[in-house]
Amino acid sequence: MKINTISINQMQTPIGYKFDQITIHCSVVGMDYPTELEKKLTIQAADKVVYESEWQAATSLDFQPALDLAPRTRYVVHVSLRAADYTETKATYFETGLMDQRLGAHWIGSADASVHGLQLVKQVTIPRGIKQARLYISGLGLYEAYIDGHKVGAEYLAPGFTNYNYYTQIATHDVTDLLTEAGVHTLTISLGDGWFRGKLGIKQHGGKMNQYGNALMAVAALCFTDEAGVEKVITTDATWKCMRSRISHSGIYYGEDLDETVSLTELPLAQFEQPAKYLFDRLSLPITTHEKLPVVKKIMTPSGTTVLDFGQNMAGWVTFTNRLPRGSKVALEYGEVLQDGELYRGNLRSARATFTYVSDGTTHRVRPHFTYFGFRYVKLIDFPKNINVTDFSAWALYSDMKSIGNITTNDPLVNRLFKNVLWGQKSNFLDVPTDCPQRDERLGWTGDAAIFAQTASYNMNTFSFNRKFMFDVAVEQSLHNGKVPLYCPAVDEHDGGKAVWSDVATIIPWVTYTRTGDLAVLKQNFGAMMSWVDWVHDYAKGTRNEFLWLDGDQLGDWLALDTEDILHLKGRTPDDLIASAYYYYSAKIVAQTAKLLQAKHESEYYELLANKIHDAFINEFFTGSGRLLTDTQTALALCLEFDLYPANTQQSLTGELVKRLEKDCNHLTTGFVGTPVLLPALSKNGQHELACQIFLNDDYPSWLYQVKHGATTIWERWNSIDSNGKIAENGMNSLNHYSTGAVMQWAYEQLIGIQPITPTQVTIQPGITAKFRQVAGRTELANGQVAVAWQIMNIQGDQIKVTLDIPYGATATVNLPRAKNWQIADRQYKNGTQLQPGHYEIMYTPTKAFVDQFTVYTPLSAYNQDKTLTTQLATLVPFWSFLTLPGNMQNFQAYSLLQLSHEMRGIGFPEMTPAQIDKINQLFAHVALANTKE
Repeated sequence: MKINTISINQMQTPIGYKFDQITIHCSVVGMDYPTELEKKLTIQAADKVVYESEWQAATSLDFQPALDLAPRTRYVVHVSLRAADYTETKATYFETGLMDQRLGAHWIGSADASVHGLQLVKQVTIPRGIKQARLYISGLGLYEAYIDGHKVGAEYLAPGFTNYNYYTQIATHDVTDLLTEAGVHTLTISLGDGWFRGKLGIKQHGGKMNQYGNALMAVAALCFTDEAGVEKVITTDATWKCMRSRISHSGIYYGEDLDETVSLTELPLAQFEQPAKYLFDRLSLPITTHEKLPVVKKIMTPSGTTVLDFGQNMAGWVTFTNRLPRGSKVALEYGEVLQDGELYRGNLRSARATFTYVSDGTTHRVRPHFTYFGFRYVKLIDFPKNINVTDFSAWALYSDMKSIGNITTNDPLVNRLFKNVLWGQKSNFLDVPTDCPQRDERLGWTGDAAIFAQTASYNMNTFSFNRKFMFDVAVEQSLHNGKVPLYCPAVDEHDGGKAVWSDVATIIPWVTYTRTGDLAVLKQNFGAMMSWVDWVHDYAKGTRNEFLWLDGDQLGDWLALDTEDILHLKGRTPDDLIASAYYYYSAKIVAQTAKLLQAKHESEYYELLANKIHDAFINEFFTGSGRLLTDTQTALALCLEFDLYPANTQQSLTGELVKRLEKDCNHLTTGFVGTPVLLPALSKNGQHELACQIFLNDDYPSWLYQVKHGATTIWERWNSIDSNGKIAENGMNSLNHYSTGAVMQWAYEQLIGIQPITPTQVTIQPGITAKFRQVAGRTELANGQVAVAWQIMNIQGDQIKVTLDIPYGATATVNLPRAKNWQIADRQYKNGTQLQPGHYEIMYTPTKAFVDQFTVYTPLSAYNQDKTLTTQLATLVPFWSFLTLPGNMQNFQAYSLLQLSHEMRGIGFPEMTPAQIDKINQLFAHVALANTKE
């Protein structure tokens, strides 16, 4: 065993963050865990010990030191572990920013609202022998800082996207290495419009300018200390020069215009009052470049233009090596898809999404600065025909989150789907969880974030990302009496107070805690969480039942296929049912949160409220006999997932969901609300095989339909592109929209079988099915990585191997399907045994072989050409003779036997009995087993 990483508030070596509290977490690798491990923490500042713990039992590898932090101070953290024959110490550090300290800097910029690109310049004289230097900086809209032409830091689109009227973030950069030479250095701050004053929002078509302000400005302090320990501070003030930038225009939707032949002209410098109510150390993770993708194909379109295909839909930009003569003007137009051989950009709506460039004639890399694009393809305009594709690269931009999860199977289509989910997350997690990266929107839509939060947390460490976004949500709530807007920051539209979307206020803090064990986000947002539930309760008091959310303006099951909405935007699941279910869910989360935070009164109050909502829900939406008043897939699955049903009706409710799916030919009809809960509701209630069948459908509508039609991310709509490859031109169609990728949560929890109970306790319950030969996956618990792999070892399906890795400090209860006992090496274990940390390889023989077989749910088309099988079915299926009439088999082959059984009653055939159904399934099993033996 050895120490792997030490994180500070879930970050590696963080500098300049808003440290409300300090949580230090250590992870270890290796599986030879000592049984009596001890831990110790020592923290130093300026070579002095400022905190030291005693040696203590390492039941967890977390520390929460009580430490009074000083501003602008580096703290060196030493974590020590020891056991009888093992001792190790590893060090890391974190550094505070300005905190409450101010350095006398002024906001400076240009008051000319016609200027959309600005540079602020200062000549700085540095003496010999610099010990350290820091740049504390913020800017509005977006900024980049340079010292002698070298970019400061590795992040882009700083200072991120916030409600700038309420708060703006200041970053800390270590610039010591850029100031090692004595002499005159040039400090430059470049500014562009960004989210602050560029076109943004959806209330006005194409967005509205100046949402938060109409002037570009920055504030900065350069602090450097010589070897004698004397510090000098240079701040933004009236002595700086203000220059018009070579970036004449830029915008999130617009793109960017860069002319490197323009001579910089000086502008009058203006000083401003602090534009935001608060200026504090950063919450945002940096937005950085990640994957670098080459051109996979150069395409000459029918119109004679050149289009570069990078093979992957993504968010970011394209860089290229400039080899153009001075004065040459070129452009890159970005898009997601080709239509009839040409780049299609109709789904971008009003977004210009273009980068234009005028060459200065020198060879260097060219990139955008204050924008980003959602794209797979780039159209080259006015470039030479003989361009070298190796000069062009696509860079993915997203918040700097650690990748912690992955799933692989023996099915390449499924593997591609999971890659698509991950790319959808990467493309839309740019400081806030956006809805899409390409069109004139790109806002922090709360509903998408809420339903995808658990999946996101399995794929990446989203702790810091969520903490910042939930601060944004709480800010907007504070301005709207607890109501949560549809997107945060709210920009131009304060509509909100809608189920699922606004329930982000409770869901994301809760997911963040349950995945990491860190209470920080719950503590930060507890008041906001209560305020949201109180807002709904206050609204409900004005209706006929204060314990139901009725008659509200809702978005419902957004983009569901069972729509009766004339605009085809909402499914037919009643808004009141969805809203009341989430009213209950949020109240329950708040009660659990209050209990964790030892808020006894609040815990009791919200627990009582949740119980009353539960009872009112059942009285409102179920009949006296226990039947749900609507039979949509979404309603049935939601009630099963949230345990919202009368006592002793879980099995019958599951049966109703199965029947509903039969009527829908075992294909989903769900939208944003129903999709995340559909497969979990089936798998958790004894219908895992049916869940897998729906998951593996590859015709419309399904997840794999998208993959088969070339998707490299998740689509906004199930039919964003039709079977002929044509994009749906309906005014709202993104090909990079992660919400229905929430199915990956089901894959982690039900297919792989990683089911966290607490941050350190997990149930391993793999959903082994013959529809796969092998599945492997991993993610992280609070103390480290948990990994599960299962494999059906032979075609007969009677030899199963399961491999487990359980991290230090965690325990795993192992439940294997079709097993009473299982074996590790020479030792037998009872199913349900709790395993301690370590690596395990389990072998067992299932009580029933895992053989892929047809069932009464299988469409007739899968087996109606098998004469031997159909001959035997003819003796068991009451209406088989009807199917053999001319044309009938072809007309009904998309349906299953069970579905036809229900429908055939209308023409006089008796419905199949449970005994007949069982015999048919036995026949299918017998045939499948016989085929494996052959």
